[in-house]
Formats: sequence, C-alpha cells, structure tokens
Amino acid sequence: MDEGLPPAIPFLPSRVHQYDGGLIVLGMDGEVLLLGEELKPRHPHAKPFPMKISHSTVLNDRLYATWIDGELMMARMGCIPLDSAPKSGPPRADLRTKSTIEKAKHPEGNIWSHVLNSEPLALAANGEHLVFVLWRTGVYGLTPDADELWRMAEPTWNYPKKRPRNAETIALHLNEDSFTLTSRGGRIQRRSLATGALLEEFIAVGPEAPLEHHFKQGTHEIICSTTGELTWVHEGELLRTIKLNGPIQFASWDPTLEGWRIAGWREELLITSTRNERHQWDEIPVHIEPVKGGALVLFNNGTWKNSPFEGTAPVNYEEE
Repeated sequence: MDEGLPPAIPFLPSRVHQYDGGLIVLGMDGEVLLLGEELKPRHPHAKPFPMKISHSTVLNDRLYATWIDGELMMARMGCIPLDSAPKSGPPRADLRTKSTIEKAKHPEGNIWSHVLNSEPLALAANGEHLVFVLWRTGVYGLTPDADELWRMAEPTWNYPKKRPRNAETIALHLNEDSFTLTSRGGRIQRRSLATGALLEEFIAVGPEAPLEHHFKQGTHEIICSTTGELTWVHEGELLRTIKLNGPIQFASWDPTLEGWRIAGWREELLITSTRNERHQWDEIPVHIEPVKGGALVLFNNGTWKNSPFEGTAPVNYEEE
C-alpha cells in the first residue's frame, strides 16, 4: 500500500496542467482545483461553469478553456486567472432559462468569455498567440486578451477520397512562428502563426488513419490510432510501434528518463530507447506527473499511486 501520497482529488478528474504555482486539476463536470506544494490544494475546488471543459491550455497563470454541453447545445470559451482561488458559477438550471446571447451566463471569475456557435475541436496558446478550431466554421488566432488577429476558413484536406470525419481536427500544436493541425484522416497542415495561412500539408508518420491523438513535445511525438496502435516519432522518423489494450488517456515526455510516460486503458507504459515496459492497473490512469526522479499516477477515481517506473526511490511526501 502506498503511503505519504498527495491527498485524493475530491471529484472525478479529467485533465491536469502544470502552471507556475503547481498543478491545476480539471474535473468531469467542470471542477477546477489548484494544487501547490506537495500537491496539496491551495484553495477549495470550484465549478466556474456547470459544463465539462472540453479543451484547455495554460499560459502566464491563466487557464484558457472551452466548455460544451451537447444536451443544452451550448458552448463557451474563456479565460480564468490562476493567481487566485477559483469561483463557482451559475447552477446548470440557470442555463436553460437564458436563450439569447445578451442574457447568456458565463464562467464565474473570468477575465473574458465568449459564446461559441460551433463545437470547439482544438485549443492551444503560446507566447502572444491563442489559436482554436471550430467544427465546420474555421480556425482563429487571438491575443491572450481575446483580440482577434486573424480568422481562416475551415481547413480543407488533400484526400484522394472522402471518408467520414476525415477532416476533423484532433490536435493543434504551436511553434515559434507556425502551428500544425492534425486531422483524423492522418494529414498534418503547417500554418503561419501570424496569419493562419497554409504553408504545407503532409502525411502523418505512423499508424493508418483514423487517428485519435497526436501528442508532441519538442522533436518527440506520439501518434495514436482509434484501434489502439501507438507510434513514437522523432524528427519525422518512426522509432517504435506498440499495440495498446485500449485508448490512450495521456502521454508526456520525461526528460529525466528520455522517454514517454503513457497512461493507457488500465495500464501504464514507459517507452525509452532501451526500455519498453507496461504495468496493469485496476483503475484508469488519467495523468502521470514526474517528480523527485520518479512519478505519481493520478487515476480517474481521484486517487494517486507511485508509478512502478521510477528513476530513484518511490515518492514519499512525508519524508523530511
């Protein structure tokens, strides 16, 4: 039994981001929790908006996020500060009574927030740019304060024949002066960060489409198919192909071990140039946090455990 681990998350976690103060944990129903030293809560968790956060990114102590609810046919995009306690917003019942944009409810404590008229597919921020994609609407570039820089039409892709959902964007990555969009059909477009204009299009290295995830950190990439095939790509070359038991929840490059830590379906993987290890779990891991030479695994029930793939001794926050 693991001892000395961080306190359990008091809701069902869906995603974790790093920020200057520690970690921010997002919940399945829109909860927001800030963790500080030793991954202990800095404030009580709150629910700024009563919808699940579908896409999110962190930049300069701000959380940029999209909220969407299929039942209510509503979506929002906004920015919440991370240098203060999160605030709880309106109850879900209030959303049903606000039928106009002028009367629309927004996330509580937001720096800015907008109503979206289409499903958000991707969101990323870097430096002075915030880029997002709306289904069947277009690609948009904003400043971090929501001033529009440019907008482009919905991406069109060079496919020899059309297949269902081929054109859906599954990943968005920002670089210094350009960004890339990855489609479910297995194509990647590189576009100008200054204007959104298309610079080039090429076929993704890795599994055959349809794709489900595309994780990228520096020159290392993990590309995953909907059938559970995973490929590790470095500088455009395929290094490893692995078949998983189910869908991937999370993947992150660990610079200490020079490899990928991957949260799969009731399994955890470590992939390096010399190691290819798997560990079965009873619960579903949603995040793996490298710390103290090892790592902590956060599960979908809110509990933490030590990763079996350690560089040093297991993590124990009770040690002096």
